[in-house]
Amino acid sequence: MSTISASRFLQRASELQDRLVEIRRTIHANPELAFEEHETSGLTKDVLDELGIKTSRVARTGVLGILKGNKEGACVALRADMDALPIHEETGLPFASKKPGIMHACGHDAHTTMALGAAMILSELRDEVSGTIKFLMQPSEELLPGGASSMIANGVLNDPPVKAIFSQHVLPLQEAGQLGFFPGTMMASTDELYITIRGKSGHAAIPQNAVDPILTSAEIITSLQKIVSRNLDPFEKGVVIISRIDGGHTTNIIPEEVEMEGTMRAMNEEWRRETHGRIERIIKSVCEANAATYELEISKGYPALWNDPPTTQFARSGAEQLIGHENVFTAKPMMAAEDFSYYLQQVPGTLWWIGAGTPEQGCVAGLHNARFTIDEQILSIGAAVMAWTAFQYLVHLQDC
Repeated sequence: MSTISASRFLQRASELQDRLVEIRRTIHANPELAFEEHETSGLTKDVLDELGIKTSRVARTGVLGILKGNKEGACVALRADMDALPIHEETGLPFASKKPGIMHACGHDAHTTMALGAAMILSELRDEVSGTIKFLMQPSEELLPGGASSMIANGVLNDPPVKAIFSQHVLPLQEAGQLGFFPGTMMASTDELYITIRGKSGHAAIPQNAVDPILTSAEIITSLQKIVSRNLDPFEKGVVIISRIDGGHTTNIIPEEVEMEGTMRAMNEEWRRETHGRIERIIKSVCEANAATYELEISKGYPALWNDPPTTQFARSGAEQLIGHENVFTAKPMMAAEDFSYYLQQVPGTLWWIGAGTPEQGCVAGLHNARFTIDEQILSIGAAVMAWTAFQYLVHLQDC
């Protein structure tokens, strides 16, 4: 049993705060989209190399770091995502994105920084580490099919085999520094819908000679909304929504076709599979009734994120030791999606929220918002909790 206290982790993380802020701001000012994270992965690799952590390039722009402790033991993994979003930043920060149309609007700059902070702490405790800690610095969380599956295909969970995996995600509307845990299904699956409805173009004043794809599309959209309200158990959660529709170009012409795009979210994999078929049946029947034709593509995305309950409880207990029971809360499931779910299909693990909002500092915008920013005090807290969780779980596995 290790005698190192949680306070030691917090103290060292606090001492690293200025360095962590510097790293985060560098990443934030130089955002990169999915599988284009060349500068970010380069910075990440350099930091890990300086710490004496063995690194390798994986999944195109990903980095795998392996820290071997000086005590025998199992292996756990810490994961952070690195990619930014195609959003033009409007924060006005002095370290705002230098790249028009690209910004870190989901906190991946903070995720990467906190994981590097955990690596700094753990590398100094190498003599006390019981086993191996892998740092999975992952590309492309924001873009299907995601970087997690590529990382897994590259063997990051093997040699040595990972026994548990941990990650965290900023939650900007939660008080900065608070940690939220949820056992079980915490986030939804995500699928993308691409629909083309084809009719027959004609003069709007002579509709009987045309087949109206706009009217057909409107009926489809209305019918799709009945899936959740009439085909899903009211105690379950799901979303089917059309978020983009494009058709026509003037007032007096019925167009030839309409394009629609949308998303489907589910917490239940069986309902997810059934709904794919139900969506097509609705589109097909409405088109047949209106003499229209259709094309449908359902791009299957990330599975629902299921946190292993015992592992989640372990991480939560550790967080309470680290920052106090009053700063830890039970999170609510949400319909957002995360490709960390792929790792959780392979090994036990958990993802927790770290509050990042402070109204006094203007940190009030939600995720994927052009004005999104975080309270940077969370960088040291996040680094400490990641390091503490990994360290303690290795001790736990040794004691089992």
